[in-house]
Amino acid sequence: MNNLPPKTAAETAAARIRSTLGLGGAPIPIGIILGTGWGDVLALDDYREMDMKTQVPGFETLCELEGHHRKVAYGLLNGVPVVAQRGRVHLNEEPLVSDGDRTRAMVRLQTEMLIKLGVKTIILTCAAGALYREVSPSSAARMAGDRIRVGDICVIDGFVTEFMPRRALTGGEFKSPEDTLDPGLREIALSEAHTGDLRALSGGHVMLRGPAFEGRKYDKPFLASTGATVVGMSVLPEADVVALYPDVKALGLAFVTNDATEEHSHEENQRRAKQAADKLGDYLGRIVSRIASAESK
Repeated sequence: MNNLPPKTAAETAAARIRSTLGLGGAPIPIGIILGTGWGDVLALDDYREMDMKTQVPGFETLCELEGHHRKVAYGLLNGVPVVAQRGRVHLNEEPLVSDGDRTRAMVRLQTEMLIKLGVKTIILTCAAGALYREVSPSSAARMAGDRIRVGDICVIDGFVTEFMPRRALTGGEFKSPEDTLDPGLREIALSEAHTGDLRALSGGHVMLRGPAFEGRKYDKPFLASTGATVVGMSVLPEADVVALYPDVKALGLAFVTNDATEEHSHEENQRRAKQAADKLGDYLGRIVSRIASAESK
């Protein structure tokens, strides 16, 4: 991996993507980073893809990760041009050459290269676990309708940053990732969930480094006390990078794969996400159509 300044590395990667996929010089306004389940059956017309590790500069030390395809793809989603990354890089991954700085550089690059392709709206998707505090029996019925459940979508409206590991930023990059989360995009996401067979709630996201799961007995109640609705291992680093570009906005979407009290299982989380892949793909298509329609007015 070349030791280029982050923005130069992103420009280099974007140029290679344009050349390899034959994208020409026109900007691609919408980018999507696809988390577990979100990209399994996403149908793109005029589909083109390239391998991140072998074809995109900057990802030479990238490792394989189960359930993540590690591709950059271009295509038309409901007729709208999009660039999508299938299989994000996480801060908890160890590259073939063990170097945390390289991991952080790749986490940053995966987002920044999309921006250098002209993306102005980035949809950040993930799978996540539910968080909620125990309530008294008298209030349980009232709270049940508001509690996030397995199969729901959390439309992320803010972050708990206190527990995040070292970030993929450099000195002097003082920005607020929460401010990248556009209210208009959230409204689109919430309304489009109701037109399909999905339930969406607005809520906060807390990130832990992983890859070990948080404890159910003590960690989850403690994390829920922050006010967050879901816990995951991604999205916040990407929002950090988006925050460096004031003209780019983000939408964060978390598909809930596990409850706050059940035993953790990576395999079960993946199974649930794949089971919902058709619905999630349709949902993304409707959101992208709405965004494109709003921006054309």
